[in-house]
Amino acid sequence: MIVEKVSYRSFGIVTKEDLPFHCPPKDASKWNMHPKVFLSFDEKGRANCPYCGTNYRLEQ
Repeated sequence: MIVEKVSYRSFGIVTKEDLPFHCPPKDASKWNMHPKVFLSFDEKGRANCPYCGTNYRLEQ
């Protein structure tokens, strides 16, 4: 999973190997975590974390 910072928003690209996917991701630092939430992707392959607002999309 790749996370990039664009202006004030973060987004990540999720591979099929990362599914089922949750935020924060497995490799996130432990000190600054919100509760783990599993995300569902829409028909366009997009998901948004309700806690931190990070946008994720499935790799094509």
